[in-house]
Amino acid sequence: MNETINISEKRILPTFLLFIVLSWPFGAHRFFLRRYASAILFIITIGGCGIWWIIDFILIVTGSMKDDEGKPVKLWVD
Repeated sequence: MNETINISEKRILPTFLLFIVLSWPFGAHRFFLRRYASAILFIITIGGCGIWWIIDFILIVTGSMKDDEGKPVKLWVD
């Protein structure tokens, strides 16, 4: 069985960089992963009062963050 089918085409490195630079005011990492509804909620709730920010950090660096299709973002670079 080919496991790459279940892995997102998005990469961790750009997701992580967007998270570090633009996550607090804009939720840019969620927009990058095309998770628009949660990105807007991230902005409105100011990162879930910081809770989502911590959770997203852990999910991104462990390769557990998912894209809009529910596929995990597991690879750092191509």
